[in-house]
Order: sequence, then C-alpha cells, then structure tokens
Amino acid sequence: MPDVYRVRARHLDRFCAVPHSLHGQVILIVQRSWVVASGLAIAFEAKGAHPVLAKEGASALADTPNLCAAVVHSETYDLCKLLEARGIPFLFYTAREEIEGEFATAPIIEKPAPAAEVVRRVEELMA
Repeated sequence: MPDVYRVRARHLDRFCAVPHSLHGQVILIVQRSWVVASGLAIAFEAKGAHPVLAKEGASALADTPNLCAAVVHSETYDLCKLLEARGIPFLFYTAREEIEGEFATAPIIEKPAPAAEVVRRVEELMA
C-alpha cells in the first residue's frame, strides 16, 4: 500500500489524500477549448484522477466537492481568488508567457506543453 499523506483543507471539514499519484483526486480543468480540456482530462484519468471539466471559470466551481487542485486558463481571476482562499493549489495552462496582477507568481505552463507536463506539475503542487 503506498504512503498516503493527508492535508487538511482550510475551507472544509474534509481531507484530500495526497498520494504519490493522483489516484482518486478531483482535479478541476477550466479551458476555453474543449479539445485542450479533453486532452488534459485523458492524461489525468490515466493517473487515476477524477477530472471535472468546465469551459468558463465560474466562481461556483471552487465549491466542487472534494476538489484538490485546478488547471485554469488565464481569464479565471475570480475563481483563482476563491481557490487560493480555500487553500486549493492551481496553475495556469495558457498561451501567455506571464500573468499580471495578484497571480503573477502563480505557476504557469505555456501552451502547447504536453498534457503529461501539466499532470506532473499538478502532482508537484499537491506534494
């Protein structure tokens, strides 16, 4: 049985298991292109994660049950504020080289990086 570490989420009385893989983890994917989102979802599913896909970054998505991490596009600032407040790690997967404003230091993966790279970085964020 692999080592599983439990990290208490600051916003809910629940725990996110943080194993060495993404098995069983709920990962939010917000991308404007369904093709991009689907490609990411396939890569996360291959690691045992449960991806939740959305085209727009509605704030209500931060309330996704058992959410452990998110991959978002560059126009999701309100959602990112809520994720940050709830202690849910996220990264930007975007064609932009940098994000300006309060999320300038957030992790960015520039498109068209392979989905496997995005998955690897999310695993690092959750470690």
